[in-house]
Amino acid sequence: MPDFCGITTIYVTKNFIGFKDGTSENVVGSIEEAVKRCVDLRKNGNYQPLTVKIASGEYSLNRELTFTPELFSVCFESLSGNADDVIISGAEKKSGKNSVFCGKKCLSVSLPKGVSDLFIGTKRVYPTRFPEKGCLNFAGAENEGSMFDDVSKWVKLYPKDVKELSEEDVENATLNFLHYWVDEHTAVESYEKTTGKLVMKEHSRYGIYGEKTEAVYYLTNVKKAFGQKGRWYSDEKEGRAYYMPVDGETADAPFYVPHLHRLIGIKGTPENKVKNLTFKNITFAYTRGDRQIFRGDGLPVASDGQAAASAGGAIEMEYAENCFITGCKFTRYGLYGVCVSEGCANIRISKSTFTDGGAGGIKVSGADFSGKEEARTHSVKISDCEITGCGKRYMAACGILIGHAYDNQITHNEIHDLYYSGISVGWVWGYKESVTKNNYIAYNKIYDIGKGVLSDMGGVYLLGEQQGTKVYNNLIYNVKAREYGGWAIYTDEGCSYVTVQNNVCYDCSENCFHQHYGKMNVVKNNLFARAGAELCRITRGEMHLSAVFENNALVADGSAVYGLPDEEFIKRGAVQTRSNAVCGKRSKDVTVISGDKKFSFSGAQELGLERDSVLAAAKFEIFYNGEAEVSGDGILKSGYVPIKLKSVGIRK
Repeated sequence: MPDFCGITTIYVTKNFIGFKDGTSENVVGSIEEAVKRCVDLRKNGNYQPLTVKIASGEYSLNRELTFTPELFSVCFESLSGNADDVIISGAEKKSGKNSVFCGKKCLSVSLPKGVSDLFIGTKRVYPTRFPEKGCLNFAGAENEGSMFDDVSKWVKLYPKDVKELSEEDVENATLNFLHYWVDEHTAVESYEKTTGKLVMKEHSRYGIYGEKTEAVYYLTNVKKAFGQKGRWYSDEKEGRAYYMPVDGETADAPFYVPHLHRLIGIKGTPENKVKNLTFKNITFAYTRGDRQIFRGDGLPVASDGQAAASAGGAIEMEYAENCFITGCKFTRYGLYGVCVSEGCANIRISKSTFTDGGAGGIKVSGADFSGKEEARTHSVKISDCEITGCGKRYMAACGILIGHAYDNQITHNEIHDLYYSGISVGWVWGYKESVTKNNYIAYNKIYDIGKGVLSDMGGVYLLGEQQGTKVYNNLIYNVKAREYGGWAIYTDEGCSYVTVQNNVCYDCSENCFHQHYGKMNVVKNNLFARAGAELCRITRGEMHLSAVFENNALVADGSAVYGLPDEEFIKRGAVQTRSNAVCGKRSKDVTVISGDKKFSFSGAQELGLERDSVLAAAKFEIFYNGEAEVSGDGILKSGYVPIKLKSVGIRK
């Protein structure tokens, strides 16, 4: 009889066939069997900490692994200590076959209905696209109003733009359109080639035409476009995907067809949480990205309101405590990598990478202020992670999204190559009560985001009242919006009581710091440079103190330093600027733009701004790793303290 009381380590190897007597105390042939063995031990009163060591190989799951409170104090890790050696997959690995489609030699593979992700080896491959590059404009829409809620069920295409496409081509395609801060995706119900009228399966989430934006579109999974190298077409009637290989690819290339949206679900209850699980040095890969989205009133729509907020993750947690993910890799996944949801506390995600995600990297959100206290989520630490190359299907997703959660620490991460905000914190618009407080966002390196695709984004985006939140010592650069709103640090609607300190921000398509509206934010000892518009802007003036700017180094070089709502806003003291170093070649000409008026440095001082500030000649330098500094006579006289960036980003 096996001595189960003595087991502390269970080994998983795909080649295990059992001992001669058909039994084994601590070796199993699959991860599913390892989980079952751990549960059996717990049920039999064996509560010692357990480690599951997984031998090298790909482990494809038939269904998601679900962890409930009966499983606790278990560490799952790769046997070698190398995450690349163990892949937990949600896909079936298939062999392609040589085929002919649309008169072209190609490769094909069977594809279940509804699956719309495909990978070849370690490469995500994309459906055919029309036009192959760029986007087109709509000719009209059901609702041509400019308000957010002017949604449409149908749009019109210019017939000349799509004249080479048949009605069948369009009806079998997916319509993708970009506007505001979202990318919308919908199947097509019908298309009239003569009029250009296209009826969408879902309504648009927002109006096609807006005050600051007009949607542009492209089509994917277009049969007529088949032949583009590296792209594929899904023929749902045949249940096959046809792929046009790039040079060198042959039929023996491994196709991965994902069938799972989620690999691991950690599901406790308010009364009984899942505790003390660890995942270490494992790769999680190949999950599905298709999903349905509904507005609050139940209307099917083509996108979330913001940030792909309803998307799930490859790993999801609910009512979990003291769980850890460290040294792991999330790659080629369909939605977010990790979702930490209701009732979670003391979660750690560290030293992990998130690449090639359909949406974003990590999402955290629990109950809001009106929800039950036991469902609130707090004390999540995300550190030393790299999040890059995401937004492959849902470009509006964030690197890290914190919704309703408090006492979190987001530190020493490197976030880049995204289409939307790097770190987004808060999910309450305006001055309503919020649980999102006391968040520490520090020592992160955020760059190359936006990429000119979406609008209204920030390297760090903050929303709602957030007492105790601090944005400290981050390096943010190369933020580029499509139409408007490429900002490094963005305090959006109602953002209040936040400290923004010791950040270095430069090369933004608009402002380095932008506040929509809020209360009593302190912007202190930052280095802002090379903005496409004013370095700092407050859009809406209100009858209270909006922000204080002090001890900053503001390198204008041709741009205004501040953009403020109006002169009355300044005179009533709703913004305070003092002890700053105003630097740049033309700072003497324009320091403040207020409404349609422009004020020089001395003119701003006459209005009560820039008390004890100095005009300084400055040299702004950027180094090979993105670090930057400013030097020059008079800068330190303002009280500005040079910012040290050596500890920014992932710690080695």
